[in-house]
Amino acid sequence: MPRDAARVAVTLPDGQQLQAQLYERRHAADGWQYQVGITCWAPTSSGQAEPAEHSVWLDARHVRPLNGTDYSRIPTRTTTPATSRQAWTLQDLPHRPGHPGTRLIHIIGCHPGATPITLDQALDALRQPRTVPCHTCKAATSLPTPT
Repeated sequence: MPRDAARVAVTLPDGQQLQAQLYERRHAADGWQYQVGITCWAPTSSGQAEPAEHSVWLDARHVRPLNGTDYSRIPTRTTTPATSRQAWTLQDLPHRPGHPGTRLIHIIGCHPGATPITLDQALDALRQPRTVPCHTCKAATSLPTPT
């Protein structure tokens, strides 16, 4: 692969699901979009069929992460101000007997079901005890150092 990529699940318009390469993600005012490469058959000049990748930007509803896949090297872009966009999530982990609970900050899409938050909310949360950035999605690399 010539650039950073990771496998994702893609749902086609007729409901079929397949795997594709994720190359980039971007956040715009209307939500997240993902640039994926889908390999399928394409005709050659001799009339034969050969595998070819078709690249397309898809809305988030058509793309799902695959368990165990590292998405930390996928470029993430935004077209909205960082302080107002929801590019992170906050996950509350309950306490266990003898251990206090904790909170994890994720890059959006890392942990389904976590609460979407803005940059300001993420930085405020990091100032609180027992709140840390997720190591799996490397959320710390997308956040400025809190003051």
